[in-house]
Amino acid sequence: MPENKYVRPARLKAVHLPGPTTGDPEQSREELVDHIRDGLAERRYVLGDILPTVAELRERYGVPEGDVHLAIRELRRAELLQLHDEYEDTYFLDPGPEQPAGEPPEDLAERVRKLEALYRDLAARVEAIEPPPPPSA
Repeated sequence: MPENKYVRPARLKAVHLPGPTTGDPEQSREELVDHIRDGLAERRYVLGDILPTVAELRERYGVPEGDVHLAIRELRRAELLQLHDEYEDTYFLDPGPEQPAGEPPEDLAERVRKLEALYRDLAARVEAIEPPPPPSA
């Protein structure tokens, strides 16, 4: 039985991909894959960034829908993309646990500090959207 997924909300902003540099559709599919790989390696894209929809990728890169699906399959096999559990036609980027070549592993304490800062930022955003209830008397 297929899963029922929600329509992707407009508030989910996708990463900006540069598009093809040539007019060759065969090279455009390869460029799509390379742009994502390079963006992850250069940390322009991070875990959880959302990929544009298949229709948006097809239009931007000028390739048939089947080629976009081939690129997505290739990226999923490389464990660089994950299918979103809740929204249809939605993939998020997942650079995986490996460090880019030539970079030393990040210090655990530094990673914890970054995660704590990210948590504080997200908590502040949630509170701005949904303020806590007033204390009961």
